[in-house]
Amino acid sequence: MKALSPREYQILHFLLERRDFVPVKEIAGHMNWSEKTIYRELNALEHNLHIRGIRLERKPGRGIALALTQEQTMELRRTQWASGKRVVTTLSVEARRIKILTNLLYDSPEETSINKLSEEYFIGKASIVNDLKAIEERIEPFQLRLEKSQLGTRLIGSEINIRKAMASLINELVSEERAGEQEHESRIDGNTLVELIEHFGCDSVQGIQRILEETEQQLGYTIGDPYYINLLTHLLICIRRLKSGKVIRLADGIPDHPVTDPHVHSIAKAMAKRISELCGLELPSEEIYFIYQYLISSGMSVPSLNLELSGLMDKVCPESKVMVKELIQTVSGMIRRDLTTDEQLYKGLIIHFKPMLNRLKYNISINNPLLEDIRKAYAEIFSLVRLGMLPMAQACGLNSFSDDEISYLVLYFQASIEKSSKKKRVILVCSTGIGTSHLLKSRINRSFPEWEVVDVISTSWFKRMEDWTDIDLIISTVKLEHHDLPVVYVSALLNDADVSLIKAKFNEERLNQHQNRVFSFPLLRAYIHPSYVQIETNTKEQYTEGTASRLKLFASILQHVGANLENRTFAEAKLNNHLSVFLIRSDVNVNPIVGFNVIQGEPTNCKLEIVIAFFQDGPLTELLIEIQSLLMCRRMYEQIMRVTTPQELFEILQSKHDQEEDHYGYNQDYQRTVD
Repeated sequence: MKALSPREYQILHFLLERRDFVPVKEIAGHMNWSEKTIYRELNALEHNLHIRGIRLERKPGRGIALALTQEQTMELRRTQWASGKRVVTTLSVEARRIKILTNLLYDSPEETSINKLSEEYFIGKASIVNDLKAIEERIEPFQLRLEKSQLGTRLIGSEINIRKAMASLINELVSEERAGEQEHESRIDGNTLVELIEHFGCDSVQGIQRILEETEQQLGYTIGDPYYINLLTHLLICIRRLKSGKVIRLADGIPDHPVTDPHVHSIAKAMAKRISELCGLELPSEEIYFIYQYLISSGMSVPSLNLELSGLMDKVCPESKVMVKELIQTVSGMIRRDLTTDEQLYKGLIIHFKPMLNRLKYNISINNPLLEDIRKAYAEIFSLVRLGMLPMAQACGLNSFSDDEISYLVLYFQASIEKSSKKKRVILVCSTGIGTSHLLKSRINRSFPEWEVVDVISTSWFKRMEDWTDIDLIISTVKLEHHDLPVVYVSALLNDADVSLIKAKFNEERLNQHQNRVFSFPLLRAYIHPSYVQIETNTKEQYTEGTASRLKLFASILQHVGANLENRTFAEAKLNNHLSVFLIRSDVNVNPIVGFNVIQGEPTNCKLEIVIAFFQDGPLTELLIEIQSLLMCRRMYEQIMRVTTPQELFEILQSKHDQEEDHYGYNQDYQRTVD
C-alpha cells in the first residue's frame, strides 16, 4: 500500500469504517472535497487496489463500497494501522469518542491531554472537552471515572472494572456490525473476529483460540458459542493489560472464594501456563483464579437434550434444581399452561442455571447478540420470565437480572411453549365406514403430523363416550352435538378447504379463550393497605422525583416489618417502561405487604410501581400471577393511573376485569404510543 497518496488513504480508511455502500456525495461532504476530486481519487485508488486483488464495487443509487473477503479486510486493517498514518477527518462524533475511550481504557492509568487529543483528531479543544464529558457518563456504570490534573486526563478505577468496560465496548462495536448479518457456520462470526484482531492482533487471537480448543478437550465438552466468545474476549483483554503491567488483585473486587471444582481449577492453571508460553508473561495466582471463574461460569454446548445427561444432572446443586422447578411452576401459572412435565425444558434450564449462578457469584456479564431480536419477537414471554425471576434475584441479593441473562432463559420457555402448542389430541368421528375412517386418519396425520389422533370412532360410539379428558378437538364427517369441545366438520377425503377449516377453528378457539378470560385480584386487594398507596402527579421536569417517592414507600413498608432501609436490596422487574415490580424479603413472619406507587402525568412519564414485602412461606407466586394479569389489562392500568384516593384503587381491584384483545402489556402499536 506504499503507492497510496494521503487522499487515497483517507478514502480507503473511510470505506473500511463504513463497510457498506456510500454515495460519492457523502464521501465528498466528509472529506470537504469536490465530487470531481473524489472521482479522480477513486480511480487512482481502484487501480492500486486492483494490484492487490481487491476491487471497488459500484451500484447506481447506492454508491461505492469495498468488495472484500474476511481475510482481505483483516489484512487491510493490519496494513493501514501499521503504516502509522493518522486518518481522523472522516470520523463521526460517536466514532471519535469510541476511539478516545478505547485508548483511555487500554492506557489506564496513563494520562493524555486535551491539547494532544485536539491535535490528534484535528478538532477544537471545546469539542474534546464535550467528548470527555460524554465519556464520563459512559463509564459511570462501571464505577470508573476520569481524573484531571496538571499532567492531563486519565481513566481510573479497579482493574476488574476497567476490563469489564473494555469487554462491553468491544461487544457494543460488534453488535453494531451484526445488523442484517446472515447465519454463519463457524463458532465466531466474521465481524467479531475482525474487531478482536483490530484490538489485539491476529497472532494473539489465533493463539488464544488454540488454547481454548485444548481446554475444551480437557473439560470433556464444547463451550457454548456465546460463552466461548466471552471467554476469548476476556483472555485477550487479560493479556493486553498484563503486558502493560496491570494485574488483577483481590483488593480490586475479586472475592476470595474457595475453589469448588478442583478439576476446572487445574485446567485454569494449565491455560495460564500455555498463555505464559505464548506471550512470555507470568500469570499471578489472582489471574489464574480469574480464568477459573470464567471457566465455571461458561455454559456447555449440548447438541441434543435427548443425549444421556444423567451424569451431568447428578452434579447439579440442589439449589439450582429448586430454583428451576419454582421458575417453571411460576411461568406455567402465568401462561395457564402446564410446562412442569416438559423434561427437555427442565434439563435445558438445569444445564444453564449452574454457570449462570456462577456468573452472578463472580459478577461476570454475558452478552447475547440476539437480545433485541428476542425482546421484540417474544415480548410477552420476556416480561413473564423477568417477573418469574424476581424472587430469585431477591434471594441472590441482586437488584435485577440483566436482559442478556433473561433473553437466554426466554428461548428455553418459548421452545417449550411452541412444542406444547403443536401437540393436539383429537378424536375423529365417522358414520360407520372403516375404510373411510382409515383414509381420514391417514390424511389428518399427513396434514397435521404433530397431532395425536386418540381414536377413530363411529357416531353410535360417540354418543356413549363420557370421558373427554385431554381432548382438544373433534373432527367429524357427520353432524354431532357436543357442548364442551370445538367440533369441525370435514369431508371424508379431507381436501384443502377442510384443512383450512380445521386451522380456522383452532384460531377461533384461541381468540375466544383470549377474549373470555376474566381476571380478579383477591390477593392484591387483601394485602394492600391505605398507608402503602402513594399517588403523585408529576410534570416532565419532576419525573426524576419518582425515585424519591419510591424510597419513601420502601421505608414505610420496612418500618411495618421492623426493618430499616440500609443494606436492603429491592429486586426489580421492569415489565415495560410504565410498570415495575419491586420485591423484598421480610425478617418477620407476617402476611405479605403490597404497596402501590402511582406516578401520574403525561403519557410518556406516568409510571406504576408495585412493591411487595413477603416472608419466606407467603403466597408470592400467586401474587406475581395477579400482577401478570394486571399487565394484560390495559383498561385496568389506565383506571389505576387516574385514581385520586386509595379507596378508588381498592374499588378497581375488587372488580373483575375482562382481558382485552388489545391488552396493555404486549400490543405493539400501543407500546409504540406509550413508549
